[in-house]
Amino acid sequence: MFKQKRMHVLIGYAIGVGVFATASTLVMAQEKIERVEITGSAIKRSIAAETALPVTIIDVKALRESGVTSVEEAMNTLASNQTSLGSSQAIGAGTGGKAAANLRGLGSNKTLVLLNGRRLASFAFDSASVDLNAIPLAAVERIEVLRDGASAIYGTDAIGGVINFITKRNFDTGEVAFELTLPREDGGGESRWSLAKGFGNLDRDGYNFWASVDSKRQDAVAAVERKFANTGVRLDKGMSLTSSTTFPGNFVQTQAATTISGNPTRAAGCAPPFSLPLAATTCRFDYAAMIDIVAPTETQTLMARGNFKLGSSLAAIEVLHSDNRNVARVAPDPVTGITMTPASPFFPTTYPGIDPATNITAGWRMMPAGRRTNEAITSSDRVVATLAGSWTAWDYNAGLFWTQSKARDGSIDGYVNAGAIRAGVLAGTLNPFGAPTAAQQTLIDAAKMIGTAATAKGSTSGADFRVSGEVFNLPGGKIGVSAGIEARNEKYRNDTDDAFVMAVPSMGRDAYHASGSRDVRALTLEAALPITKQFELNLAARRDNYSDFGSTTNPKIGFKFQPFKVFMLRGSANEGFRAPTLDELHGPQSITFSANAYDDPVLCPGGVVNVAAGGVAPRDCGMQVQAQLGGNPALKPETSKTRTLGIVLQPTSDMQFSLDYWNIDMAQQIAAFPETAVMADPVKYASRILRCNTLSAAVQANLTACQGGYANGPGIGYIVTLSDNLGAVKTNGFDLGASYAFKTDRFGRFALTYSGTRVNSYKYQNSPDDPMKENVGIYQDASPVFRWQHVIGVNHTMANWSTQLIIRNKSGYTDQDPANSVSSYTLTDLLATYSGFKGLTLTAGIKNLLNVDPPFSNQGNTFQVGYDPRFTDAIGRAVFLRGSYSF
Repeated sequence: MFKQKRMHVLIGYAIGVGVFATASTLVMAQEKIERVEITGSAIKRSIAAETALPVTIIDVKALRESGVTSVEEAMNTLASNQTSLGSSQAIGAGTGGKAAANLRGLGSNKTLVLLNGRRLASFAFDSASVDLNAIPLAAVERIEVLRDGASAIYGTDAIGGVINFITKRNFDTGEVAFELTLPREDGGGESRWSLAKGFGNLDRDGYNFWASVDSKRQDAVAAVERKFANTGVRLDKGMSLTSSTTFPGNFVQTQAATTISGNPTRAAGCAPPFSLPLAATTCRFDYAAMIDIVAPTETQTLMARGNFKLGSSLAAIEVLHSDNRNVARVAPDPVTGITMTPASPFFPTTYPGIDPATNITAGWRMMPAGRRTNEAITSSDRVVATLAGSWTAWDYNAGLFWTQSKARDGSIDGYVNAGAIRAGVLAGTLNPFGAPTAAQQTLIDAAKMIGTAATAKGSTSGADFRVSGEVFNLPGGKIGVSAGIEARNEKYRNDTDDAFVMAVPSMGRDAYHASGSRDVRALTLEAALPITKQFELNLAARRDNYSDFGSTTNPKIGFKFQPFKVFMLRGSANEGFRAPTLDELHGPQSITFSANAYDDPVLCPGGVVNVAAGGVAPRDCGMQVQAQLGGNPALKPETSKTRTLGIVLQPTSDMQFSLDYWNIDMAQQIAAFPETAVMADPVKYASRILRCNTLSAAVQANLTACQGGYANGPGIGYIVTLSDNLGAVKTNGFDLGASYAFKTDRFGRFALTYSGTRVNSYKYQNSPDDPMKENVGIYQDASPVFRWQHVIGVNHTMANWSTQLIIRNKSGYTDQDPANSVSSYTLTDLLATYSGFKGLTLTAGIKNLLNVDPPFSNQGNTFQVGYDPRFTDAIGRAVFLRGSYSF
């Protein structure tokens, strides 16, 4: 009979990353066969020590003892994870503090995140992927990472792979834990505590209930607190990432025969350290020196689960709630397009060459208002009820689920009503060229905008049911089969406070009210065919029907061949898809600032202003342009084909090797059209560059480059970078794993582990008729793809002590400005754990033992400059302390 049999594997053998067992090893491995359900199949089956699935299994208890304090940080231990969108990237980027994973570098929206095998709501603001902050690390027992496409099992989003967080089940004890991270340099301290308690035992009492509370606080790191990030001006490296909107302000005056630009403080060397004499007649503002490079965050999660025996069935209900607060601080508000008349008492009448009878247009960095400070508040809720059991020879599992994500973003300091500032200068009451008087400061304070700018909510609700069992025999055994159905509804809404966002253009939001919903129905079939004792064939297919774009069918075929106990060959071929998210389809089309600063390719080619064509240096040279982002109802689904082939070798019970080749071809990739591509080829993409003199007065009124004296001028009003089906992506590479463990008579047990990913090629198109671009080892458009990533673990256990040495490495690449090569990056952690006291476990260690700074990068895609925060650690060397007590 094929009832209640769980797939069981020897963890550490045939799991792709290939690690051997001790309780303190970073990646899970145990000395005995443990019965676990492996992500990637709906069939319950028993296989002795191997699986055809390339699955990495991470033991969270060991992970926390290695110094990992969040799910976001856990993703950085995966060699197959190219980048993790982190909370710090909320700084200036409007991500709301979201953290997300990105398997294979295909984008976080192509990595499916599950909790106990079922979906969570996508992050409210973009509906693209799950916010990892919502997952309670204290409640998680293990993390399973399927490094293969899985649309045939799970449907949309699983092109890059699946990350399944498995929580505690029959937990009837208690644990309290405290963690503290103390950096060597200023800022960046972190504290965390958690409490979990369970009651009842399923086998003895017929029920089990547990609850877990988890709280974390991360302190800010200011740019000035780290030498690698304290300025955007590194002339020795060819980097000068600055803004023409400075304090005191620059101005421009258009005269009959010429245009002049200047700054009253330029002759005196501007006003360092933030306003610098880097232009011929004006000053440039070092905005990077005034930001936080790590955002302060606070996260709380509560999760509870109840399991109840009902005869031969098991009922369960699971509840999750999380709250996250993220504060992003950047440079003061830039107000541009300010008109000043000669009647103003602050008019620079004596400035050389100025016409005292003609208006000027100024830009003013609002230093008197303080740094712009965004506060993002997000929350997630989830309720799941399940009933599992068996009927005759068949197992069944039914579930009802509801999950929701809510978010709001707003200003708590620094933002100003740009119209009020312009009016104050026009009336002659405000002075953009000097420090304010007490009366002027009162007017500036009155112009501050404090409040909520945008709110969003997304939800998913539905039901699923699946059955599995065995049918007739083949030479290798009985055929395992599974069938399942799923129905779900997705909803999305995104709104702004219209008056608020229109008054504060630097928030990068237009007034909008966007919403959408869809219904999804799915049927899944799967079969495991043991053709012989040595060869098993796996077949699966899923048909999804979407109310908003139709139906799709995605098959998968996989196999494993094990002619000898020490050798296994495995492989798969599958088709995948990703439906456009509701935000990609219906999201607001708003105009915000570009990630990078650009020279207008027509009015300031190569950084040299073209006055004859109407160019004006403060407007057209080295400036962030405005870009239109948002949804596109005409989007088509992404499709993919994935192929894998791998071997697993286990010469002895203490040694194993694995090598898996993967190849992914994706079509109709959905993404915002790259701003770098638009600005690099103004001829090809001329229709995407809209200049002020082609726009109506109403549209120009909301565009920085079209304000005041720039109205109806030739400057770039905005560029169009809406979501689009860009073209193809083709990538392939290898995952490597190795482990070896040995025991000595006098010195305890040693375990060596290695997990690595090599990307051979990652090519993509910006549009279907474009040539393919190679991204491996080269910063293209928005980021590089690392050719090589690996994690090495050395573990020693003796008596009540265990010691871990963990080394993580990323290869180097050619930078955004190819004149620079970004060096490889290696972090080393050393930690020791003592468990000699009853119930008490103590861990102490040093993270980033060698105090390695991030390598220099000239990238301009993030507000943090001088390095790339998406791939590196800005904290530096830090002491890590952890204590846990079980009761």
